[in-house]
Amino acid sequence: MASGYIPFIYPLPIWTNPWIWPLLLLPLCLAVAVVYKSVRCSTVSRVPREAMGLFITIVLGMILTAAALAGLAAILD
Repeated sequence: MASGYIPFIYPLPIWTNPWIWPLLLLPLCLAVAVVYKSVRCSTVSRVPREAMGLFITIVLGMILTAAALAGLAAILD
């Protein structure tokens, strides 16, 4: 390879900043919400609104779960 980058052998250094990896969860949550609502909605026109609601619910659930686990770890430590 001309660039010297070999996938799975030399991974990209995205872990140098610890605040970047939680941002990678946002596109995953959006994709899960869109796919789930695409299967469940009776009409396509309802998919964007319901997928956005599910996306917000998933993200808020993850934030609350992370806060609860951080609190529990602080209490147990």
